[in-house]
Amino acid sequence: MEKKLNDPMETNNIFSFKRFILLCKQSLIINKKLIGISLAGFSGFVFLLLYLFQKKSFQSWDNASYTRMLLYLFFTIGTIYSSLSFPAFRMKEKSITYLMLPASISEKFTFELLIRVVMFILLMPVLYWAVANIEGTIVHHFKPEFQNYKFSLIDGWSKILHDTGDFKLRKIFFIQYPLFIFTVMFAGACHFSKSPLLKTLFTISIIMVGYAVLIYILTKGFNVRGYIAREGSVFFDEPLTVYAISSIVASLCLLAVTFFKLKEKEA
Repeated sequence: MEKKLNDPMETNNIFSFKRFILLCKQSLIINKKLIGISLAGFSGFVFLLLYLFQKKSFQSWDNASYTRMLLYLFFTIGTIYSSLSFPAFRMKEKSITYLMLPASISEKFTFELLIRVVMFILLMPVLYWAVANIEGTIVHHFKPEFQNYKFSLIDGWSKILHDTGDFKLRKIFFIQYPLFIFTVMFAGACHFSKSPLLKTLFTISIIMVGYAVLIYILTKGFNVRGYIAREGSVFFDEPLTVYAISSIVASLCLLAVTFFKLKEKEA
């Protein structure tokens, strides 16, 4: 006898776009007030922070200054925000309720990845651009000496890509780098129930220290300090090639680990 597609056990293995949209709508209805407060708080924080840095020297502030501030906030806030993924896992009661939602594992995983990583990467720079230009216009009205108050996101992004050089993998690495960081935090938020940010950072530090010790031991043991790589070696002449490829592979592996960890929690 054939199993019906609406069998509750089957929903755990099938991605339904209709059910995914319902999950998004439900989250929006429940968290709309929190979303509004968060956006208002972020806008106010950026407005105040920009003014505090600009008032030190209005004459020297330019588009590059706006871009540097954007990069700092992008990585800092993005790291914290992605570490807050799967908020229901912070409490046992909410965790049980979340896991029992009538949605498949793939739908819950896609939803969290979309709102915690993808949407942040796409929307945060746009929101910053809007706040920066509003703040610049207001400050310029009261401080006429503030001339370079307009922020061009396109010019800032073009300058970043130009500074990376002509090597395409450098550009890929620069784009992939924040995605890798946020993916690490995303995976840590799924794995750790309590204090995911601190525990993830601690785990990363242990891995980095272990890697550094291993490199030191290998360097001392094989006496490769004076080794000179042959010309054209991809590992030495262009190390970003290795970093770019490694970060892509690592991000995909971390996403797979997160998916199966979520599946394990629901089992």
